[in-house]
Amino acid sequence: MRPTRSLLLSGLLIVAASFGSVCAQRRERVPPPRDPQFYAPRNSLEEFEARVDTVLIKGRTYVASLRAQNGTARVEATEIRDTRNQSRITGVVITIVTPVQAAADNEVRSLIDYEEIDALIRAFDTIAKTDESVTKLTHFEARYRTKGDFEILVFKQVAGGVAAAVEGGFFDRSRLLLTLDDFTKLRWMIAQAKERLDEIK
Repeated sequence: MRPTRSLLLSGLLIVAASFGSVCAQRRERVPPPRDPQFYAPRNSLEEFEARVDTVLIKGRTYVASLRAQNGTARVEATEIRDTRNQSRITGVVITIVTPVQAAADNEVRSLIDYEEIDALIRAFDTIAKTDESVTKLTHFEARYRTKGDFEILVFKQVAGGVAAAVEGGFFDRSRLLLTLDDFTKLRWMIAQAKERLDEIK
């Protein structure tokens, strides 16, 4: 009896020890990388675009394109309607295309909800006035980012002078380099897109 009990006890201890090591390994595993197709929407336009099991009606009006130093930015007014519950959302789509992306037939789109547009336009106005007086250090940078990761910035270049840029994307970001005049034109294009949306309210 005793040898059988000790053998049984030894077997249970081995199973328990191996189970504990498996559990420990599971806790220490690094989680798998997140699939770009499955991420939490960051604003209402992204939430609408991610809906399933319903018919979505999308409308767009092209406003203008801006040709910059290293690519282009296209601005469109957009509307999405969900036929299941008759809900509706509007906003602006800004598409950035750089030469590298164009070769790969890839564009970076940023979706901006209608409610975010006024704050973005005000940020354009504030950032455009930025100069060396904002800091006592050698270089400066002023930036603003929307919920959908569209970013605008004005900065002092290392070689001297002030320049601007816009960035878009979440997993793969793209930066478009602009002059201050281009920066002002892009602000005007976004304001024009808002006017188009106001016309269809």
